[in-house]
Amino acid sequence: MQTASLYDRLGGRPALDRLVAAFYGDAQNDPVLGPVFATQVHDWPSHLVTVADFWSTQAGGPRLYRGGMGRHIRLGLQPEHFARWLALWEQTARSLFGDDLAAELMAIARLVAGRLQEMAAGFSGLRIG
Repeated sequence: MQTASLYDRLGGRPALDRLVAAFYGDAQNDPVLGPVFATQVHDWPSHLVTVADFWSTQAGGPRLYRGGMGRHIRLGLQPEHFARWLALWEQTARSLFGDDLAAELMAIARLVAGRLQEMAAGFSGLRIG
């Protein structure tokens, strides 16, 4: 018997859109994350669609995200950015979906954060010249 994907158990795209909108609504005003987003995101509606596409792909829904994560490595993100992103993501996910589904979203988010930190560390270790 096949179990439903996380995407379906969350409630599909409408649920991801709510999650992304709620998260970024808080993140824009966050003292740690807000300044990063303020300098990097200039088209919020487009950004929200892109992030929801990413999470659709990650959660087993339609594979809509075709980009990579490489653009994040040049942002100068520090461990405190990742810690705050994860904490705020977890808070938002728990408030919308409860503990069990939030735990599944957090497992994915931790993998993403870990990969981004590895990429950033590799990038910062490059020496040009």
